Parts: sequence; structure tokens; C-alpha cells
Amino acid sequence: MMLRARQGLLLLRPLAVAVPWGPLALAAGLSALILLPALLDDPAPAAALLELRLAAVLLGAGASFAMTDGMAPTVVTATPRWLRQWLRLAIVVLPAALAWLALHSIAIAVLGSGATAPAGDLAVEAIVCGFTGVAGAAVAARYRHTQTAALAGPLTQFTLATFTFFIDKQHSPWLPPGSPNWSTVHRYWLLGLPIIAITLLLANRGTWPLRRPSFRQTPSQLRITIEPDRISR
Repeated sequence: MMLRARQGLLLLRPLAVAVPWGPLALAAGLSALILLPALLDDPAPAAALLELRLAAVLLGAGASFAMTDGMAPTVVTATPRWLRQWLRLAIVVLPAALAWLALHSIAIAVLGSGATAPAGDLAVEAIVCGFTGVAGAAVAARYRHTQTAALAGPLTQFTLATFTFFIDKQHSPWLPPGSPNWSTVHRYWLLGLPIIAITLLLANRGTWPLRRPSFRQTPSQLRITIEPDRISR
């Protein structure tokens, strides 16, 4: 255990350099940009709530690009894959969470406390929305090691979000604060947390073998012969 902790500390810096920060920086900039109209022009709590939800989705999509490791198929490392994957996750999730908390704090400062939604419930929404993209990218990273695999994160978010629009308005996950079904709906949001956690635990394990190696040679053709004059004494 101490060895893994020491290896993790040594890996932090090179992984932080290797992680693609561009998508997350772009997501943070877009999140701030879409929130500004609700705060400056005509402060609107309903609009701010919508934009905080969108910010969680964008930040999760940006963080999902860190889950693919382009060097994985070409470099043999002394550390297990699960350690590298969880470190990559922690490296990007921390700034993404801080960015969302900063946007939420600004919204509360401008609109007043309780103007958007209960902080705990909104935080659960943000975690589920953000980590859904990360989990989708983590699963794809077991199959492919290119940056295109990270697109599975935003695609997972888009697919699930599209599905929610077919739910009746009374049970929609995007209810406004004060709705009669707010507490009931947020129990379902809580169910998303263990589902995402299990998905990440399964996805961040060792590499998922795509296919078994196949040899066209027969066992007799694979025999290794050693010439006596090549054996060093």
C-alpha cells in the first residue's frame, strides 16, 4: 500500500503534464460565458439554475478527455493501469469541481441564497451530470487509446439527457425548485451516484482485451530450436 502511494505521488506531475487540459479549459470558459447573462443583464434564478446544470455537463465533458491514455499501448510501465486511471481522474476532477463551485458561489452572491435550488440537491445533480461523461469515457478507454474514445463521454451525456426529455414533466429530473415532486425526483438522482461509482470501478481496472491472440502457425512451426554453437559457456 505504501509502495502504491509513493508511486502515485511520483506519477502526479508527469500525468498532470500529459493530461489534455484544452477541453476542460474550454468547458470552464463556456460555463462562465453562459452564466453571465443570467447574472448581469437581467438576474433570473430560473435561467441561472439551467446554466449551472449546463455547466456541470460541460465540465464533465471536458474532464472526460483525460481518461484516455495515448501512451498505454506503446509503453510498458511499472505501475498498474488502475492507479494511473484514478490519478488521471483525480487530477481533472478537482479543478472541474472547483470551477463549478466558483460559478455556483457567484450565482448565490448575485441572486441570493436559495435563489437557484437547494445546494445539496444541486450538487448531486452536478456530480451525476459531470461524472456520467467521465464514466462513459473511462469505459471507452478500455477499448481504444485515442482521443476519439473520449468523445464517448459527451455522447453518453447527450444520450441520457435526450432520454430525460421524454419523461413527463411531473417526474422530469430538470424540475424547478419548489416543485411538489422535487424530493422524490432527487432520490433518483442519488441512485445515479452508486451506478457511476461501480462503472468507474469496473472501467478503471486492467486493460480490457479486445481479442485473443491467434497464430496461423501450427505448434510444430512454433518450436524454438537452439543451435549448440550459439550457447554461451
